[in-house]
Amino acid sequence: MTVNIKRLTEESAPLWNSYLDNHPDANLYQHLGWKRVFEETFGYESHYLLSLNEKNEAQGILPLFEMRDITRKRYLVSNPFSNYAGILANSAEIEQGLSARAAQIAVEKKAQYVEFRQLQKPLQQDLPARDSFVTLMLQLAAEEDHWNKISSRNRNKIRKAEKNGLTADFGMKYLAEFHDVYSINLRYLGTPIFPLRMFQKVAEVFGEQVELLVLKLDGVVVSGMFLFKFKDMISEPWVASLRQYNKIYVNNLLYWQAIKYACANGFKTFDFGRSTIDTGTYNFKLQWDAEPVKLHYQYFLNLASGPPVVDATNNKYEAAISIWKKLPLFVTNFIGPRLVQYLPEL
Repeated sequence: MTVNIKRLTEESAPLWNSYLDNHPDANLYQHLGWKRVFEETFGYESHYLLSLNEKNEAQGILPLFEMRDITRKRYLVSNPFSNYAGILANSAEIEQGLSARAAQIAVEKKAQYVEFRQLQKPLQQDLPARDSFVTLMLQLAAEEDHWNKISSRNRNKIRKAEKNGLTADFGMKYLAEFHDVYSINLRYLGTPIFPLRMFQKVAEVFGEQVELLVLKLDGVVVSGMFLFKFKDMISEPWVASLRQYNKIYVNNLLYWQAIKYACANGFKTFDFGRSTIDTGTYNFKLQWDAEPVKLHYQYFLNLASGPPVVDATNNKYEAAISIWKKLPLFVTNFIGPRLVQYLPEL
């Protein structure tokens, strides 16, 4: 079998879109919209690969972005800042052809490695891997079914949040206010923030496929969550809350409102996003009756000696994180959006 792999062009974009529409395992991070978001926000060079048969029909895809770290070393990632993306292919031969072409690009570009962020199914190849990440997914039913499945303790927290005056609303009109909350939250976590222009570009590119849910107290946004719609799944890639409102259970109400929205709009699955196993965030998501789904981060090692080792329990940036948490907010808000694009491990 001959595997014919081409770089994506403007003319072949409809083939990519049709393939995603019709493949049952396609995911939102393989959407072509991310190409425009990351190119126009960070200036990344993309290497979108498309496998075609003799009838010029798509048989496999690989979205891939070229990044550099602060020392100017190159990396190829599918996809940066995404929970998963990776290769989607009709056969093992096509999968192998796409990964081989990615490896060839890594050699040509002198990249450290290629990172394939695969959802559920690992690549059928013997590649070094990281396996500490999962995404948690909730199979949706009627709203009342979910309400009855969660613990009475969680239901009481949701009621208390509502009694304390927290109210929900939707709309990109809250984008700047969400970004303020997000910047405060990530400074506390010791993580550089994405620039506001990235979120604005996401809203522009994805349109009705993305929604912004916020919680307000006395008219002020204190919590928010992005909701992405892709086929019958809704996902939350970015969420943030002001920590001083944890005592009135802001996060419990925020996630309940998101689940209600997903149920009301006919989605079948709610993706809670990436977590490291056995952390506080992981355990919080489990209480909603969500099931862990393995993420397989696999690597073609070109110049690197091994896969990166960065997660919630083993972080080489621990000292930098400790310093970052102590910096004034105006400093992290200035440096963070300029620094984040050089962090391929995120």
